[in-house]
Amino acid sequence: MRVFYRCVRRALSVYEETSVAFCCPSMALQWGRLLGFGVRGSPASTSREVNLFVDRQQANKRTILEVFPIQYCPFCGEAVETVRVKR
Repeated sequence: MRVFYRCVRRALSVYEETSVAFCCPSMALQWGRLLGFGVRGSPASTSREVNLFVDRQQANKRTILEVFPIQYCPFCGEAVETVRVKR
């Protein structure tokens, strides 16, 4: 699997996904919900990794988003590669 991204701001190094070549149909189905580039719901992020998203409920009943970087597809086992695209 390959995820292509670009750097949109250099001072803070903010990254934005440009395109994705999925390794399997399961990854394509869960992209943006369970897995994704950077942080769920944000078009740009300071993280340039593919992450697993987990919602954790807090004592006040609100949830926070935890992100865990992954190196392999959890469905088919193929390596996940992020590739920087030059402008």
